[in-house]
Amino acid sequence: MPLVRLGLFMALYAVAARMGSLLSFAPEHVSAMWPPSGVALAVLTLSPMREWPGLMLAAIAVEPVVTAQAHWPIGPAHVAIACGNMLEAGVGALLLRRGVRLHPAMNRVRDALGLCATAMASPALSASVGVVTLWVAGRLAGANVATVWRVFWVGDAMGVLVVAPLLFTWNARSGAATSQQRPWELALLLVTLGAATHAVFRAAPSTTTSFHPLSYLAFPFLLWAALRFEARGAATATAVLSAVSLWHTALGSGPFAGPQPNLNLSFLQSFLAAASVSGLMLAGALGERRRAQDEVSHLNTELRQSLDTLAATQAALVRRERMAALGELSATVAHEVRNPLGAIANALAAFRRMHTPPPGSTADTLLAVMDEEVHRLDHIVNDMLDFTRPMEPRLRAQSLEPLVEGALTSALRTGPPGLQVVRELDAALPPAAVDAQLLHVALTNLFHNALQAMVAGGTLTVRLTSDLRAETPHARLSISDTGHGISPELQARIFEPFFTTRATGTGLGLAIVRRIVDSHHGAVAVHSQPGQGTTFTLWLPYLGPALDAVA
Repeated sequence: MPLVRLGLFMALYAVAARMGSLLSFAPEHVSAMWPPSGVALAVLTLSPMREWPGLMLAAIAVEPVVTAQAHWPIGPAHVAIACGNMLEAGVGALLLRRGVRLHPAMNRVRDALGLCATAMASPALSASVGVVTLWVAGRLAGANVATVWRVFWVGDAMGVLVVAPLLFTWNARSGAATSQQRPWELALLLVTLGAATHAVFRAAPSTTTSFHPLSYLAFPFLLWAALRFEARGAATATAVLSAVSLWHTALGSGPFAGPQPNLNLSFLQSFLAAASVSGLMLAGALGERRRAQDEVSHLNTELRQSLDTLAATQAALVRRERMAALGELSATVAHEVRNPLGAIANALAAFRRMHTPPPGSTADTLLAVMDEEVHRLDHIVNDMLDFTRPMEPRLRAQSLEPLVEGALTSALRTGPPGLQVVRELDAALPPAAVDAQLLHVALTNLFHNALQAMVAGGTLTVRLTSDLRAETPHARLSISDTGHGISPELQARIFEPFFTTRATGTGLGLAIVRRIVDSHHGAVAVHSQPGQGTTFTLWLPYLGPALDAVA
């Protein structure tokens, strides 16, 4: 056992024993409340059993020195009483540890009931040892044995009920959050309770009745402490109430001081016991209610998470099944449509070689329409195959600037007239781990969308920057146009497969973009206002081989 812990226990026990001696009442000089009983019980309960012998011997050595100052020299009677007190503490600690399985936070009704039962049972041992020792030593008359035993027993029980909960709750961590959140309220509560108790108990003793209605002014404060601070607040408030009331009663003032000291002492002890038990029981009930609410809240959170996971799993399963069906359909379409398209395209090319129609003639116009429709159908088939093809990018560390520039150049070949392009590409960016072919497809789709939104011309702005200080270092690419914009209702659906607002669109372009970006562990977002243009933003994290370049 560490010497520091042993020294602190001896000091605390000595102070408590001195306080108990000051609260002793004539003529038997038995303490109305014996704080060392609560100190010993709490320390033994919280300490490993291998340390009990050292703690008990230390207390047996300290107690006679502190309590026998008026009865020197120290005799066998003092040592016997100290041994009885340690017997009480040891039995009580065993009851709390093995029977009650006490939680130091005392946030259960079971803890309060178990401590009350221990306070009633174990002090009977020390009271019996103490009274027999005093009687054998000739310091107690036989006629007073029963009265002194009762005062001795109740005094030790009061020490357990008042001091032990104070040490238990302030040693526990579970009550720290409540008291630390409202320290000023707790301080105000204790100061107000101490002042009210002082005002009631400083009055002259009552000569007509042993009960004084103002003494129950303390109960609202105990309810306040239990409701706001649970067991820790209730135990602290009870300690303040007990200290002030016992001190005034020992000085001969207050409603429990009078011509019949033993009777009035019993009333005082009963009053303090009722206050302590009431506060602890209420705090324990509130603690159980709070834990039940926390458990329900935790279960609700887990249920919501499980439902979210289930919904995501179901959505993923539906997407996989839809993709599988779409893949089979795409394969069929590619086989059944591309062959006729190829034959038509070859026939058109042969016809042009055999009969070249004059430019602008009806035959030339019809052949141009047929060529355009063949290319459009081929483009639709290619989009379907791209969308259903498994995305397994081959990531390699590459510079993003030439990839962006290449896709932009390819898209500008079919751009509208009167178009202005603004490039803000950081050439000093570190390389990123990307699949160049897939990323080219995604960027080309985005550029084509921007150009199609500006059929009458406008400004296309391309910005490529990097954020290496973020939690996940990434490159940021934004593509902005000054077109007609997208309404909020459409923005929520533009990445859905086969959703399009164009008569000739397939609705797969942006869906393919999202799949490609997701396969790169990135993200894509859209920001648009009707009539104010649209901005698509891509975030591409530096992964795999690019991490070394970022570092």
